Amino acid sequence: MKALRVITSVSSLALLLAACSPPATTAPDAGGTKPAPGTQEAKTGGKTQIHWLQHWVNEQGPDKINEVKKAFEQKNPDIELIIDDLPFAQEHDKIVSLDLAGMPPDIITVSGAWLSEFAEAGIIAPLDDYINKLPKDYQDAIQGPMSLPYKGKRYGIPITNGNIALFYNKKLLQEANVKVPTTWDEFVEASKKLTDPSKNRYALTGNIVAEPPTVISYEVFPFILQAGGKIIDNNKAAFNTKEGVEALNFYKSLIKDHKVTTPGELSAGEKEKRANFSAGNVAFMFEGPWGVAIQKKANPNLDFGVAPLPKGKVSGTVAQGSVLGLAAKGKNKDAAWKFIEFMGSAEGQLLWDKATNFFPYNKVTMKDDFFQKDPYLKVFVDQFEKADRVEVIDNFLPQANDLRKLFTVEVQNFLTGKKTAQQALDDAAAKWNEAFQKIEKK
Repeated sequence: MKALRVITSVSSLALLLAACSPPATTAPDAGGTKPAPGTQEAKTGGKTQIHWLQHWVNEQGPDKINEVKKAFEQKNPDIELIIDDLPFAQEHDKIVSLDLAGMPPDIITVSGAWLSEFAEAGIIAPLDDYINKLPKDYQDAIQGPMSLPYKGKRYGIPITNGNIALFYNKKLLQEANVKVPTTWDEFVEASKKLTDPSKNRYALTGNIVAEPPTVISYEVFPFILQAGGKIIDNNKAAFNTKEGVEALNFYKSLIKDHKVTTPGELSAGEKEKRANFSAGNVAFMFEGPWGVAIQKKANPNLDFGVAPLPKGKVSGTVAQGSVLGLAAKGKNKDAAWKFIEFMGSAEGQLLWDKATNFFPYNKVTMKDDFFQKDPYLKVFVDQFEKADRVEVIDNFLPQANDLRKLFTVEVQNFLTGKKTAQQALDDAAAKWNEAFQKIEKK
């Protein structure tokens, strides 16, 4: 009986660890299955295996990501890169559970919203010892807001960067004899002409659900900047101002007054938003450069363009992206760092961006003709350089995931009439400032 209990316990543990492991997109070797992430010096055929947990295979398909894998392995023949993939909405919680189980992937894709959280929790390790050994031109090329230290230490190498712009359906605008709007007023007038619920046509697709918490950066934050406001200032919430109120009122008017948005704004997610646009019956969508490849894959026949976001009192957009971090509990740190270094380099970023149509962070890569001459990506380059207000939020926001969810809930309270715009913003600001104060005391 005692032996049976031991076997049962071991079986239960095995099932738990299997449930924690992310699915690998690369096929196992003929000789056996892949070792779990975090295995000490996992080797097959004399090669060190490193696991990279990310979400882009789900969005881009395996072929493009495998181009990066092939290029890295050619430069590092003693390392095998295992690509583990999950939908973005599941990635954060999976990383936390894998860390708790002591089975993290070697390389973690860290959305800006997770950086301070993962650093505080010890999920990702400081990279300063590695970064300080990089050539000076490499270090100069990755300087910027996403590379700033957190509490004096650097925790990631940026690999994706982007700002939010306006995607538009060329056919629908042409049929309605509407020009691409450049101001809030033009956007409202164009949206009215482009909306016809009887034909299931709407001007704008978006979402304001709390999961994934990134959605608030697409749908609301840019309006606050365009109204002349700020999101964060001097480590404090800065959005509960008259400019913030103006922004929320404008957003609500699109949904409730002019009724130009797709139905279900409180329940639709990023996947639904993108599906609405790719279906061809929605004129506008707020999206980042990563959305170009997503739309081309979703509907290769869709004729769409990209333009700067419409201007309010000023022009403004939110910039965000992801970094690659090193798992603090990972066993293959040196091999994993080689991949992170490769992905942050001008060469690696150009290869990555050509494969995925992403927007680079490396300054050298951004000057390449691939971006300067691309009709979609050039818009993001110009907007990043020329907009009156470009704010990077996530990397400076403690517990960014939770705080963005909280902000989203307060916007929902405003949209449903439970609170005024000022009440919603004040309540959100109070919680944000509590988080800032706690982090300062640590």
